[in-house]
Amino acid sequence: MCSRITCLSLLILIAAIVASKWLLPSTPPPLRILPDLTCNQQRERWVLNSRPSGAFKVSDAKLITDVLDICKPSPGEVVVKMETLGLDAFLRTMLDAEAFHGAVDIGKTLPAFGIGTIVASGVNATFTPGTVVMGMFGATNYAVVTPGEMGPFPTLPIVPPELGLGLLSLTTGITAHVGIYNVLGSPKKDQTVVISAAAGAVGTVATQLAKRTGAKVIGVAGGPQKRAFLEDDLGVLAVDYKAGDVKGQLDKLAPDGIDFFFDGAGGDILDEVLARINYNSRIVICGAASQYSGNLNVGSVQGPSNYLKLAEKDSTMKGFVVLNYMWRIPFAMIDLIYLWSTSKIALRESIVHGLNEFPDAMVKMFSGGHIGKILVKL
Repeated sequence: MCSRITCLSLLILIAAIVASKWLLPSTPPPLRILPDLTCNQQRERWVLNSRPSGAFKVSDAKLITDVLDICKPSPGEVVVKMETLGLDAFLRTMLDAEAFHGAVDIGKTLPAFGIGTIVASGVNATFTPGTVVMGMFGATNYAVVTPGEMGPFPTLPIVPPELGLGLLSLTTGITAHVGIYNVLGSPKKDQTVVISAAAGAVGTVATQLAKRTGAKVIGVAGGPQKRAFLEDDLGVLAVDYKAGDVKGQLDKLAPDGIDFFFDGAGGDILDEVLARINYNSRIVICGAASQYSGNLNVGSVQGPSNYLKLAEKDSTMKGFVVLNYMWRIPFAMIDLIYLWSTSKIALRESIVHGLNEFPDAMVKMFSGGHIGKILVKL
């Protein structure tokens, strides 16, 4: 047992601790915010105003402006100031009521991957202000997210940050790399390869990777500008589907049939290619941009009517989701960085300036008004 003095001292100590907790003002945790920033910042974001019926229209989006107090994030949240947003074709599918990648509700921020800098963080957040991060932040200048929704952006001295949304992006360069090399094996030397949506972001990278295998590559795109890009910049043969007579163009460029097809368009182009496949050919389904504007999940997707050619030619058609090939990402990134740094591969960027231009950029993505990757600089 303790002595009377010791017990009394112990009781006094306990009482002091209790008093300090309940009677004395608590000291707030230090504020984690970048210096020289005021708490109240004007936030702008584009939200879904109405579900698109067919092609996306500017009126399907609405600009919301409010004031965000960046000094008061929740304990586990961070505030990210956006710098660059990247547009991908699959984002259109997220605006439908049902979507494989997750549907956006009316009134919610339009989806977009982006790169930004953390300007404030909650006391329990694992990231601190000043960290450059990348994630699905949406069409906004300030995003409030939990760290699980993003990741640190690996900054390399020779690699500009924009490559993280394009050539080195999971949804662009990595997707193209996996689709060409891993899904059904890469094309072989002297085989005939066709790439649809070849002047788009994924298609541009896929076309260059296919060419490096020594195969004969034919890119399919729409309009004389894109045809010239494929022929003059990428050095491949080109089919302009907007010029008409796609059958005649394919017959002329692929008189001996087609051995490998990387499809990002679907629709009529897929059928025309299936009609010309050789024995043991391979068809990799990456996407179907021609079907994204309102056809998905409503029973009106144009499927391949020539699918029996797969049986006749003992051929294989396989779709893929890049998330199922995560183990390939390090290899793909190393290869793409090497090819880029040695000027053996490139991805043209269509730059749009200002968040106000985001809906117009979405329209441009499906109207054929761009080449390569669309980036929105804030």
